[in-house]
Amino acid sequence: MERFTDERKTIGLIIEDLAIDYAKEIIRSVQLAAAGYPNVRLLVLPGLHEQLEKGKSSKYFDTRVHNLIYGLEEVVRIDGLLLTLPNISGVSGNSFFNGEFSNYARVPRVFISTAVTDGVMVRYDNEKGIREAVDYLVNVKGLRKFIMLGGRDDNADAQDRKEIYRTCLAEKHIEFTDDMYEKTDMSIDAMPAAIRLMDRNPDAEAIFCVNDQVAVPLYRVLKERGLKPGRDIQVFGFDNTKFSGTMLPPLASIGADGITLGEKAVELLLRMMKGETVQSEVLPTRLYGRESLEYAMYEYTVMEMLRIDEAFVYRMFDDCFYRYQSEVHDREEVDLRRLFYEFIKRMLHAMVTSSMSTEEFTEIRRLIDIFFSNGAMRYTDPAHMVRCIERLQNGMNKSQKSPLANMMTNRCFSYMKDRAIVSMAADANRFDANLKVERERIRDFFVCGTQFEGGNIVTEETIVRNLDKLSFTNAALYLFEKPVQVPKEGGVSFPETARLMCVVKGGELRVLSPERRLCRLDAMLDRTELPKCGAYIASLVFYGSRIYGVLITEVTGTVADRGEFVAKQLAQILYINENNHETET
Repeated sequence: MERFTDERKTIGLIIEDLAIDYAKEIIRSVQLAAAGYPNVRLLVLPGLHEQLEKGKSSKYFDTRVHNLIYGLEEVVRIDGLLLTLPNISGVSGNSFFNGEFSNYARVPRVFISTAVTDGVMVRYDNEKGIREAVDYLVNVKGLRKFIMLGGRDDNADAQDRKEIYRTCLAEKHIEFTDDMYEKTDMSIDAMPAAIRLMDRNPDAEAIFCVNDQVAVPLYRVLKERGLKPGRDIQVFGFDNTKFSGTMLPPLASIGADGITLGEKAVELLLRMMKGETVQSEVLPTRLYGRESLEYAMYEYTVMEMLRIDEAFVYRMFDDCFYRYQSEVHDREEVDLRRLFYEFIKRMLHAMVTSSMSTEEFTEIRRLIDIFFSNGAMRYTDPAHMVRCIERLQNGMNKSQKSPLANMMTNRCFSYMKDRAIVSMAADANRFDANLKVERERIRDFFVCGTQFEGGNIVTEETIVRNLDKLSFTNAALYLFEKPVQVPKEGGVSFPETARLMCVVKGGELRVLSPERRLCRLDAMLDRTELPKCGAYIASLVFYGSRIYGVLITEVTGTVADRGEFVAKQLAQILYINENNHETET
């Protein structure tokens, strides 16, 4: 049946844990892919993971209440679902629709890296990237002692990566015993596991981390033992998150070779929503070398440089600024890929002709300025970019016959590095300044919401009228007419109506008058007062067993880091005020 028309459609993204970098990467890739369709919007419903014993229910009431956000789909009209849940509330992917969340079965759905046998799934080809890493470490670097920080038993990808790693090593006649493996919860809390693994294997030469997250505690363990990744021991992870490039030293990681999981999942889901039949797909991966494991996928040959081959220059850009391909770009944006080709082509031409005029040098610098001023560094890691540029620079220097042309070309390369540093420093300064302002505003909000002394009366309206202090650019707050009480056992039904108390548009707070607030909950994303965003995150405003409403925020990196925290603190203020008023009466 045709479900997808020219009308605006909503895609729901069910995600396991908003705080981890893998989840942020999935959200970002789905958001960018959905942005390419003007009639599609994204609603992220983030929960919390809790690893449960088989047949056991959640022992943490707060986690269970938090995960009631998944039930919001029952009242908000969602036309298609993306799910990245190897385990949700103790329910595996295969039986997900038979229990508490059976309502999800009514819409088209695509699973992302989730073990299912009767659904459409998008996942990585774990083998290709792992095999590439093992082949390089054994055949080129001659290593023989390999260990692994693995993942959860309920995570199909983690178990698949473990078996592929074992197989690749066995093919090289390298021993990989149980002592060389330690499972983790796949989070940054895996330090005890890293200690146990290193205690058993003090002579390890290479460590495979099941994801980038567990490399964080591993780095701490290695530092305590006087070991530096890349120098004393080779380390590589999986998922190739942006976070991996910011670690010290930067972490080599296996990631998508071209299209991302989010892009492909959105593509398949939209086709399903149009009534098409689609099949599960496996996406290729590759190893992205960084300082923890130096690895170059491509060599820049002198012959390619002399030909000034267009495909060669574009390949270099794709290798250096590897995240650019996987993002959707507006037509109004500067085409960084084409711009890179223009100034590199001029530099290669100077190499071939052994000459570069002052006018040409000035023009190249102008193009480089435009390139970095338009955010080129967002699509790479600094150390990776420097290595790529130096490889090209070294190749050009070997081919240059004119000292003057050689000097001018090297000045161009130096200018590229300088502009990269300047643009990164400017971004960091803006981030620090914005963070300081945000912290001060959030502090002011909490002060306003909890200041009862001196006869002050803090009401619901007081809280609402200070919501802009939370530094959201675009947001909306829905409150129920009465808080929903969650029973100790069983689920909960959301009310049919809610009050749209206020919206924040472009950072400006707009409080709705009481007579305009009430609306049906199933139309909460259709209110004309809402900021026009392509992607939202919904967070339950709850404290203990009481749910006060829903906070809708635009999907941004900042919201992913603190949106749920703010929602919980907001609920705590509402709870304190509620009890304070009851005490007074």
